[in-house]
Amino acid sequence: MQSLSQNFRTFYEQLSVQSLTELDRIYAQDVEFIDPVGTHFGLKSLHSYFLNLLKACQDCRFELTCVDETEHFHYVSWLMHYRHPRINGGRTVQLSGISQLRIEQGKICYQRDYYDLGAMLYEHVPLLGRLIVWMKGRLKA
Repeated sequence: MQSLSQNFRTFYEQLSVQSLTELDRIYAQDVEFIDPVGTHFGLKSLHSYFLNLLKACQDCRFELTCVDETEHFHYVSWLMHYRHPRINGGRTVQLSGISQLRIEQGKICYQRDYYDLGAMLYEHVPLLGRLIVWMKGRLKA
């Protein structure tokens, strides 16, 4: 029998519309999932969120780079590789992030993802992207 962290890794590294049937193996029914895009309460809402993401992207996959576990919390750093027809000219975008997971009764009841939404979306919009890159450069100076 695989551990929760192994199931989590397998789920995200093989993420697809078909794998969404496995959500209830790792997430609690009343899961709270938060990321820079929004907050989702419950397994049904999380399923819809992932389904919409996967339908919109031509490709979406994760590489889990580090997992740190305690009894009730896991911290996972990852790289997301995705292609969306209207972002970055349809070319692959790579995004790094980290997830904080709270575990209760062997399932994830809370997940908060931290990543740069600008690097995910805004920097790849033609005019807006150039403005954001310019502003970041000014802040570094």
